[in-house]
Amino acid sequence: MTGTEDASEPKAKKIAYWILTGYLAFESVLSATWDFDWLNKGYATGIMNQIGFPSYFLIIKGIATLIAAPIFLWPGLRLLKEWAYFGTFLMYAGAIASHLFVHDGVGKLIGPFVFLCITVASWALRPPSRKFSFK
Repeated sequence: MTGTEDASEPKAKKIAYWILTGYLAFESVLSATWDFDWLNKGYATGIMNQIGFPSYFLIIKGIATLIAAPIFLWPGLRLLKEWAYFGTFLMYAGAIASHLFVHDGVGKLIGPFVFLCITVASWALRPPSRKFSFK
């Protein structure tokens, strides 16, 4: 695909995409830092214990989230972008489901729901040059 296809995109859509995607990448890095126990002073481990996940899940999640962050911003890598969006979507949807299953209050659902919406919006607003196709 050529860069001329992106030129037909409305400017407001491009701006919204880059704001949401930049925030998604920033939040992915921030989230990953909380997942490593030596950085979060046990906060994330406490949440994992509360919802029934083993603490080693944080290392897996942290590494995956840290890898996804630059993929959202890097040009090209269309298939990896799809996987990064899917993994991020699954992470936030899973967080919502986990908090629901352990009967946490509505307050615990707000953060994951907002980040899930940001993930979906960033994915939906992608310019054609960042979309994967089987062609």
